[in-house]
Amino acid sequence: MMAMKSRYVLILGLLGMGLSGCGLFAGPPPQKVSSMVVPSPSHSTKRWMRVNRSAHSIQLTVIAGYQNHGFNFNGTQNGAMQVTVPKNYKVTIHFVNDSGLSNSLAVVSTARSRKAAFPGASTRDLSTGLPPQATQVFSFRASRVGNYRLASLVPEHEVSGMWARLVITSGGKPSLHL
Repeated sequence: MMAMKSRYVLILGLLGMGLSGCGLFAGPPPQKVSSMVVPSPSHSTKRWMRVNRSAHSIQLTVIAGYQNHGFNFNGTQNGAMQVTVPKNYKVTIHFVNDSGLSNSLAVVSTARSRKAAFPGASTRDLSTGLPPQATQVFSFRASRVGNYRLASLVPEHEVSGMWARLVITSGGKPSLHL
């Protein structure tokens, strides 16, 4: 009887190890995230923002795909990056989706906004997003003073931290703070 019980325990143990090794209980596969270097304070913000004060324009590069499984912009999340732009500047954004997921980018008024706050202030297909490794350039005029967000409007991305602050001021100098 004891030998039968031992054999039964051994069979169950081997079966359990076999099932756990076959991937049935391994959970979802890891998502691909770019192997880019995580930005640090030593990274120059000039790398991401170029200003032409005489032309009243800025060019901003926004990259999705550093850490937090790609749910970030320029390595920041949850509003940690702030872009400040004077009213009436032309803003051109070069969006790079260097993530393993589809992402979009839009200037929105609030966390619940689902459309761009200004004409032309977004990538195409906001809820679907751009495929991995895609880029898109868009421009808009910062015509209203206020606090806005740069956000991915692909479902669940913004709540996962994929947003930054955009402040349009009545004057002053453009700036980027990480």
